[in-house]
Amino acid sequence: MIDGDENAVLVPQDRYGKMNNVWFIPSVAALMLWLKKCEFIDIRCVDIDITSLAEQRSTHWMKNESLVDYLDPNDVSLTVEGYPAPKRAIIIATKNQPNHNLV
Repeated sequence: MIDGDENAVLVPQDRYGKMNNVWFIPSVAALMLWLKKCEFIDIRCVDIDITSLAEQRSTHWMKNESLVDYLDPNDVSLTVEGYPAPKRAIIIATKNQPNHNLV
């Protein structure tokens, strides 16, 4: 997620963190609005956290690139492309079920 209001959505021009399959990254407020428009209810954000280098790291089992390789070497608050570094949010919502008991 990115910081911002319900209109904030990052649309990377090419890649995000060397990934070419990231099309957009919404703010928490934007994602909650999208969920509301899709008829979810009881929408709440229960956690926001920065993805840490300690949890996303190379190990002797996984020797490929890890988060540190996708961040700006001079500023870990940015990706190598200059976008805000990864942050995650946990959103809980309930899908509103339509009432099919019409008389």
